[in-house]
Amino acid sequence: MKNLDLYLDNIERCDDIYRFKIHVRLARPYSEDLRLWYSIPFDQWEHCSCDLMDSFVLAALLKAMEDNATLKVHGPVSRSLLDNLEEYQLIFSLWFPGKYKQIEIIPDSEVEEKKVNNKVMLSFSGGVDGAFSALNHILRRGPIKRKLFDVNTILYVEGFDVNIDYDRECKNVAERNKRLFSGYHDLRFLNVRTNLKYLLSIKRFWTSHACVLASTASLFRKICGGCLVGSSHSYLHLAPWGSHPLTDRLLSSNSFEIHHDMVFTRIEKLEALFAWPEALDNLKVCWEGQYRYDTPPDTNCCACDKCVRTMLAFKALDHEIPSSFPGKLTVDKVRGLKNKPFDWSRMVFLTEILNTAKKNRREHDPLFVALEEIITEQRTDDC
Repeated sequence: MKNLDLYLDNIERCDDIYRFKIHVRLARPYSEDLRLWYSIPFDQWEHCSCDLMDSFVLAALLKAMEDNATLKVHGPVSRSLLDNLEEYQLIFSLWFPGKYKQIEIIPDSEVEEKKVNNKVMLSFSGGVDGAFSALNHILRRGPIKRKLFDVNTILYVEGFDVNIDYDRECKNVAERNKRLFSGYHDLRFLNVRTNLKYLLSIKRFWTSHACVLASTASLFRKICGGCLVGSSHSYLHLAPWGSHPLTDRLLSSNSFEIHHDMVFTRIEKLEALFAWPEALDNLKVCWEGQYRYDTPPDTNCCACDKCVRTMLAFKALDHEIPSSFPGKLTVDKVRGLKNKPFDWSRMVFLTEILNTAKKNRREHDPLFVALEEIITEQRTDDC
């Protein structure tokens, strides 16, 4: 039986970059060791807690399941988190049987703590899902009226959308987030840089992104009782995915809960955001441009799949494309959507856009003629 040993190695004070760096080791006798780190600014360090290994268990879990290795944790873990991860593993092993196996988690000790308060942080990178959550739970101007959370903190994970090698661009996004919420003086802002996304493999990020958020957020259970994660897909289109209303809640302990926000379609979210023009002008959905088009990673490239999809959605809603997308939307860019492999998620989003265009009588626009051709061709290929 293989063992993956999880250690909190050390906490390093980096005076040259004004940050503390948490170093975690995933020791694998059967393969090379993996080195995980989290980098936290000096002025945020007082809010961080490393006395439990919960954050690092969430970081290592999918890698241990992928390796089919017992996860031996050298430190204390919340009993309630271990309880939840038993069910989480069962679901993921059924959803992705060729990728993840159920494994045993053995900590040095099991403990239990209470939540510090009922406040939550919002995971926010400036995209549609996070902006929609902010519209509801911070501005209180969205369609959610009753199931509202008390948000006191904005968390931006550097390395989630902007590559961790881009120091200035990561800082730009963090500062832009602060400006967007400048009128809300009670909000605290956290920006944590981590290599966890790359440790779990960027190519499989669609199965692991909730673990990245939960791991990073739970470092700050001294100031919040949980973290709110924007939903990905509507209830009409739920399928196995890394962030899901069924599984995100299972990344919780009694002292820190992960909340998957109420689910709406992407079109419904964009339409609701018309009430918050500042968010639209600061919207950032792009992550691929920095790799494929060599565009600055703190901007929208207006050429990648996600950018073109979002720009098309604004057109389908008969709304002006906001200034956060400075490039022109062309038929050639729409036709380029067929060059990326299709999965159910892409098909859902593109079909939703086309149906919205038809509803608003824009189906004869060359942009949507091209989109319908792509969708029809793809459905024919799938038959």
